[in-house]
Amino acid sequence: MTKPQSTAAYVLRLTLTLFLITVIVAGLLAFVNYLTADTIAEHTAEAARSAMTQVLAADDYTELPVSDAQAATGVTAAWSAGDAGTVVRLTTNGFGGAIDLMVGGDNENKVTGVAIISHSETASLGANCTREDFRAQFAGKTGELAVTKDGGEIEALTGAPITSRAVTSGVNSAIAAVA
Repeated sequence: MTKPQSTAAYVLRLTLTLFLITVIVAGLLAFVNYLTADTIAEHTAEAARSAMTQVLAADDYTELPVSDAQAATGVTAAWSAGDAGTVVRLTTNGFGGAIDLMVGGDNENKVTGVAIISHSETASLGANCTREDFRAQFAGKTGELAVTKDGGEIEALTGAPITSRAVTSGVNSAIAAVA
């Protein structure tokens, strides 16, 4: 016959077991992150390069400095595309979190294209910001843009006005940076 454990010893044993499992799982996650960090960085850089050519095609892109005022509006990087114009990368906050986008602008401060690099928006709602028909609304526009609910020309995504406003705000920041 075995001696019954005290409640304190039982709780201590469960706590130590749970702690050990947590340490092992955290270690495995850190190891997997270490193994995949370079690959993830390469894929992110390739997505950015692809987005750059999508919004404003050019033979060469020269990185431009980003001022503190531009950084305050979410601009993270900018490139000159020679005579074609400027490409701006920025981050704006949508409903589900950060939206990383690339916006091209020609030398007349008109939007040449918008590409969404990454987002955390709700599937089938805010995630529709990646659809071509939504992004195409910005092409050729200049000046301060707004969604139709706010008196502008940009048709908001159905069920995702926050995402629509966030992308529009990002494009406005890009237009200001290009100017």
